[in-house]
Amino acid sequence: MTQPANVRQVMASTAAVLFVIFVAWFIVQIRSTLVLLLIGILFASAIEPLVNRLRRRGFSRGQSIVLVYLGLLGVIALLVIAVAPPLVGQATNLYDDIPTILDDLEVQAQRSNSEFIQDQGLRAVDEARDAYIRIQANPPIEQDQALSFATSVGGGLFTTVTVLIVAFYWMSEKAIAKRLVLGIFPINRRDRAHALWDEIESRIGGWTRGQLTLCLFIGVVSTIAYWLIGLEFWLALGLFAGITEIIPFLGPVLGGAAAFLVAITDSWQKALIVLVFTIVLQQVEGAFLVPRVMKNAVGMTPLTVILAVLIGGSIAGPLGSILAIPVGAACQVLVGELLRSRADDPDTRSRAAATVPIDAAPPAAVDTPPRA
Repeated sequence: MTQPANVRQVMASTAAVLFVIFVAWFIVQIRSTLVLLLIGILFASAIEPLVNRLRRRGFSRGQSIVLVYLGLLGVIALLVIAVAPPLVGQATNLYDDIPTILDDLEVQAQRSNSEFIQDQGLRAVDEARDAYIRIQANPPIEQDQALSFATSVGGGLFTTVTVLIVAFYWMSEKAIAKRLVLGIFPINRRDRAHALWDEIESRIGGWTRGQLTLCLFIGVVSTIAYWLIGLEFWLALGLFAGITEIIPFLGPVLGGAAAFLVAITDSWQKALIVLVFTIVLQQVEGAFLVPRVMKNAVGMTPLTVILAVLIGGSIAGPLGSILAIPVGAACQVLVGELLRSRADDPDTRSRAAATVPIDAAPPAAVDTPPRA
């Protein structure tokens, strides 16, 4: 009589395993779409306070979103108009000065007292010079390369428009999606699920706004400092430092290293000033700016952040490393709620109370008066 039950149990277990494998395969197949969806949600969470502020002034949700979009696009257009001409000029000069920069780096490597710097530095300079010569001999103007460039630009514009559309509809239809998700939970747990939703949304929105603020601060301060130092290509290097700030752990190193390499071709004094400035800026950022800007928006421990960045980088590269932090923060909220619910479960408490240690002392004997 137990054989059919065992067969049904095996079939049900096999079906469950196959379903999990299918879901994992499906997620891998649509991972690019999921990344766009996640970026759209992050962007929507970042501008949600502005939208809510406009709604309190009498605008509808759709009108508020459109006004925020127009304001952001206007600011970006003004920045492009102001920054593009000098940036293009500096980029052109940098491209023309690459042979001079490589020659200066070669001289610096030859003058070094370290054999490692001499060998590795000269080898790196030779490889960079060969790559530059190949680009000069075969400039990227062929038809297939031009088509590839046009396709990449078109893909970037398509991605940007897609993110804006996803963010628009997420903010517009979020209430409906929220009701559908909360409807899955029992009535007695619905309030807690609602609070979890708000906490996750607050964390990822705070992280996005904080990260953009940090990138803007580092970019502006680095640009001004490089200009005051008299560094060549100060605008391009400052923008590069601001953009790379979003990369966890490696971003500040990349931004400072680029400025240091350009400075050392001029003089070692400038290189030393750039190095000191980079170290001081990162210390100020870590000690004062990050705690005040982030305000515990993510709430993840350093070990959790490192693990999330490594896992995200192995799955989706640099973009995965960036997006892994808000995803990890959401997972940490859910795991914390699961552990809290398990600790508050009366069945769990009763089982814990019923468990008596083996080496526990026996209860003390109660003295009773002798029976008459």
